Amino acid sequence: MQKEILTELENLQNELEFVLNNKEEVENKHIEKFLRNLERIRYNIFNKIKIQDKYEVNDLEKIDFVNKRYNATLENDVLKIYIPEVMPKFKNINNYAYKNIMFNVMESTKKYENLFNKELVFVFIKIVENQRNNDIDNKFVKPIIDGLVLSKVIADDNISNMFYGVFGTTEKNKKPYTEVYVFRGNKMLERIQNMLQTDM
Repeated sequence: MQKEILTELENLQNELEFVLNNKEEVENKHIEKFLRNLERIRYNIFNKIKIQDKYEVNDLEKIDFVNKRYNATLENDVLKIYIPEVMPKFKNINNYAYKNIMFNVMESTKKYENLFNKELVFVFIKIVENQRNNDIDNKFVKPIIDGLVLSKVIADDNISNMFYGVFGTTEKNKKPYTEVYVFRGNKMLERIQNMLQTDM
């Protein structure tokens, strides 16, 4: 385990040295590649240490991997999740960014396991940007839903268990963030069905 981690760190060091020692030749594509590899290596190392924590280390020595800025609270039967970043765009998503958001949502909500059992729930996602004219339909929200399934807050993400909506807004001079509200879907579904019946 330790040898594998050291190998990952050596690979990262080599890539970092290449970027720093070739400043005149390095282009944006090289930096982007390095940052993607940094995220990949970081995730791999954290995953290896987490496995080691599970089997070899006592509770006082365990490393906590959850981003402490992710926060979940329950009030009036509504689960609110604060995510300290906006959801990535479909075209920019990569496996490691996806897993980072998913696992942080899972870790921050796991204390609410079985909150909704197998009930139908509505997941409302509010994405707050600090610039206008962002296309909300380009946002990749799947990591949120998958994190809620992994923490067992919701039983599954099929049409029998959940539906969702996404709302985008702008708040200037604020760091972008996302808020998620999870609640029983009966009332929301009733409103939608009433609207559909009225329009037909």
